[in-house]
Amino acid sequence: MSDTYQLADQFLYESSLKSDSTTNISKNKRIVSVSDGNFPSYSSGIITYDVSSQLTGGKGFASLRDAYIALPYVVTLKNTGAAAMAAAVNRFCVGLKTGVWNVVDSLALEINNQSVVTEGDYRLYANNIRAMTEWSQNEVVKNGAEAFVYPDDWQSMSFSSTAGTSGDGFTNNNTNTNGSVGLAPEGVQLAENTGFINRVTCNPQPVSAIASNGTETAQRSSVSTTIAQQNGKGAFVTTAAAAGQIAGTWYHMLKIRLVDLHPIFKELDLVGNPQIKLKLKINSGFCDIGTTSTTMTLTSTTMTSGNTVPVMIASAAASNAMNGVLSASAGSLRLAFGPLQNNLTPVYDIAAPTAIVSKPIKTVRYLETYAQYITKRAGTGAQTTQQNASFAFQLSGSWKNIKTIALIPFSETTTCEQFQSPFDTAPWTCQPGSAIKSFQVQIGNENLFSKTVDYDFESFNDEFKKIGAINGSITHEIANGLIDAQKWATVQRILVADCSRLSNKDVPQSVIVSGTNACCQGMNALVLVSYEKEIQIDRLTGECYVTTA
Repeated sequence: MSDTYQLADQFLYESSLKSDSTTNISKNKRIVSVSDGNFPSYSSGIITYDVSSQLTGGKGFASLRDAYIALPYVVTLKNTGAAAMAAAVNRFCVGLKTGVWNVVDSLALEINNQSVVTEGDYRLYANNIRAMTEWSQNEVVKNGAEAFVYPDDWQSMSFSSTAGTSGDGFTNNNTNTNGSVGLAPEGVQLAENTGFINRVTCNPQPVSAIASNGTETAQRSSVSTTIAQQNGKGAFVTTAAAAGQIAGTWYHMLKIRLVDLHPIFKELDLVGNPQIKLKLKINSGFCDIGTTSTTMTLTSTTMTSGNTVPVMIASAAASNAMNGVLSASAGSLRLAFGPLQNNLTPVYDIAAPTAIVSKPIKTVRYLETYAQYITKRAGTGAQTTQQNASFAFQLSGSWKNIKTIALIPFSETTTCEQFQSPFDTAPWTCQPGSAIKSFQVQIGNENLFSKTVDYDFESFNDEFKKIGAINGSITHEIANGLIDAQKWATVQRILVADCSRLSNKDVPQSVIVSGTNACCQGMNALVLVSYEKEIQIDRLTGECYVTTA
């Protein structure tokens, strides 16, 4: 520890000896807007960009690492019941789930007509794990509002098998404290979900003059809609919510960084003549919700594109956003969501591109993900005793150079998947109370763990907290990651296995994931296999050479 003394002295001394240098890397920078190929129809949920047709032959080097998508995303809450709602909907009634990237279901990427990233269901759930393990609290402070990254709390999670004030099934949509620790009985939803509160406060501002929660009617100008449009902002509009009318509309102007959609974009920093085609499938659909004056229940979820409901509705409990809003008699609501699209790419004119010209070929290594969702193989339904359902998932494929394998448990439910509930925070969270024991991963014919993994502290300390962590989470002076041991053990018990020491770079290997579901509820499992691929890009011509399959 002797090297920790006189650090201030050393810093001041070295600073006094250093002369400031002049930085002159680029002589110009411009932001190029790349239009999608779907305007004006987005009903299919598929959005494509052909960057090569719009940027090939242009000046400068495009930085896809800086690029982002400006996505107009519309969410509506419609009163489908026979009676008017008791009060106007306010902007806090509906919010996005954690991670703006969850509005995107899948993506496919081509570079120079070479398929680099292939689309597939659930593969982008790996982005949630990347954010949990790689983001820091400082990044949440800086980018959380734009990316809607405010991690959900565990103590606000609750469950109801019937219609309740917060909905049915697992719910984590409470924005007000319901009870005091030590006074309320076990199982009561004690606290508010501060993550959800932070996200709904980032909702678009109202542009209509109404008297409801969160709205200062005296400060809403008649030109506020025009101002919002001119500044590229979102907007919230509400109506009186008579029977059959849309009660509220949230016009989000989402900004999604490409680096948050796939890790390959971290490597595509400066490329001339980018010959890139990008296809996105956006989550769109609607949830039908049955209501009484104080309760809600999910009737059905219909996905017209994608698999995930990226929005959630607030609780109707006392002092929550939906309290006093529902119609006095039995009614129904429809929560719908869907996209529009645009893309913005920064382009730099390098002042002296000699280094790029002399060595134009860049080798890029990136992680690709395979996903397999397995249902009704680890217990079904809910019971008062342990399921103790053993499972052994033989994945349908084999891969070279496997780096990590993750098992994400979700509750086995009848109405819809857990990540399709507007009351739940999944897919950022998973099955609350998950209790997988005897966990083992087999790569080829060799076990990854010397003994099966049973205990929480083994999985968290030895595997989860080391993934994506600075210095493998060994140094304490600087740290990253958004999930602590308590959150992980209660609502985010994602089992991760570091396979980098065992995998083979040249030989495809099969994967078997096994264990026992020891909790009281049946489990569906999403298994993510992350494996390394390699390509080479000519940074002058934009040509791509795939070196590993």
